[in-house]
Amino acid sequence: MEGKREGARAGRSEAFPRRYRLGGNRNYRYVYRRGKSYPSRNLVLIHLKGRDLKIGFSVSGKVGNAVTRNRIRRCLREDVRRLREEMKCGKYVFIARTSIVGVPHEAVTRELKKLLKRANLLKDMPDRTSEVN
Repeated sequence: MEGKREGARAGRSEAFPRRYRLGGNRNYRYVYRRGKSYPSRNLVLIHLKGRDLKIGFSVSGKVGNAVTRNRIRRCLREDVRRLREEMKCGKYVFIARTSIVGVPHEAVTRELKKLLKRANLLKDMPDRTSEVN
């Protein structure tokens, strides 16, 4: 039993921190109203420029039952957590479309990266492969 507790704590370091969460309904409405929309086949990104990075996810009840919606939300959150360092500051809302249900996680990851690149919301990171020691 002790091993399980330690494992759970070890995973916390990779959690989606509270400081990156968009927050309540009021913030979502503000981004919806003022932000710029970037649609793709299975996702819609709404972005609003800002000083700090705040990210929210929206999966409608039309997408499926609670298990399906939560699985999609977890997948999106994990993808964004990995890309968080490369994303420009601002407020983001990722909206899942109903067509996302049967799509594999790897395809959603590729689509999310492509969507961020198309919207020009990734920082210009130096290419580490060309560095010579």
